[in-house]
Amino acid sequence: MDNEQAGMSDLSALIEQLCARRAELVQKMAASPAHVSDEHIRDLAALQSAFLAVEAEKRRAEREVLHEEVQQRTSSLPSLP
Repeated sequence: MDNEQAGMSDLSALIEQLCARRAELVQKMAASPAHVSDEHIRDLAALQSAFLAVEAEKRRAEREVLHEEVQQRTSSLPSLP
């Protein structure tokens, strides 16, 4: 489970990094809306897509950890007659 927690920690760090890069780009675009280029829009779309993919992977990993915890707890319950 430590590997899974480390993996989720890595995903959280990546999410933070993507959010910071996205915020920086949005600030640049907002500061000079007349100079927003197609490249800016593509970069923003790429950052958003990457963010969504990493967020989905983190949620999948969290569900997997929870599923394993449930499996461990239910397997240790005594059998009912």
